[in-house]
Amino acid sequence: MPVSRDEVVNAYRFILGREPESEEVVSKGMAHSEFASLRDAFLDSSEFRGSLATRGTPPPIGRFFDAQSHGTDIACTEAQMSQMLARISSAWQEFGRTEPHWSVLTSEKFKKDNIQDNIDDFYASGVKSVDRDFNFLRRSNRPLSFRKGLDFGCGVGRLTLALSPYCESVVGIDISPPHIKLANEQAELRSVANVEFRVLEQLDELSRLEPFDLILSKIVLQHNPPPIMAAILRHLLTALAEGGSAIIQMPSYKATQEFTVDEYLRSEPPKMEMNALPQQFIFEIIDQAGCRCLEIREDNETGALRGVSQTFAITKK
Repeated sequence: MPVSRDEVVNAYRFILGREPESEEVVSKGMAHSEFASLRDAFLDSSEFRGSLATRGTPPPIGRFFDAQSHGTDIACTEAQMSQMLARISSAWQEFGRTEPHWSVLTSEKFKKDNIQDNIDDFYASGVKSVDRDFNFLRRSNRPLSFRKGLDFGCGVGRLTLALSPYCESVVGIDISPPHIKLANEQAELRSVANVEFRVLEQLDELSRLEPFDLILSKIVLQHNPPPIMAAILRHLLTALAEGGSAIIQMPSYKATQEFTVDEYLRSEPPKMEMNALPQQFIFEIIDQAGCRCLEIREDNETGALRGVSQTFAITKK
């Protein structure tokens, strides 16, 4: 039975908690052949998944224990690595031009038409996030003041600015110049003087990073293909100062992931990709960098992803 107008409108109200923005989207919803299809489209939308993340809904525990393969091959050439980075850079520069804040937190309130009314909430969420993540350090009796901090994948500076009270200086690095431009504007607007923002153009720039006492990366690595995730993690942990602390979040399992570099580069890029780096590689990199895990916690930073995301608290031996 075709979907009715009332069913579409009620889906917006009950699932997304808002009115539809136009008759055009209502008509699009009515094109579904049955209500179950409409419902699944709403539940799988980035807006709904983003609302789950901001509400802090915990994911179920104990999933995917029957999986016999992680489906991921991270071997690649330098040329392939450059191709993958160029693809990601292009996507995120477009987000920076069109929906910079929403691309960081996929909530309707942070879209470009709504962000001015919600900008303080956006940056306040960074303060809450940092305070919560510092519980990893509090539980391990680690210091909460640092000479130099790094926010990798800083976007518009949501976490960079939140780190500034804890560090003598903070560096935010991102692949998107439009995001970095907005981050600098917010730092100036909020009179935060101890932050510096840098644009990442090539991965080998990370090999020249100075030592950092604190490294933070949240809801960032998952938007890169697994070989890039592995390379970035390796660079970040190499740059961690002796005795320093890193808090890094990334998915470690994705149910539908069958990743090879050749297939990835042949495929049509999604609007916002989501990938996982299996624990096999994560632990190898941690060990090779002379680091150890303080704590690992499953998190809900990927919304409705059919997989497992985890936050790793790490220290350099």
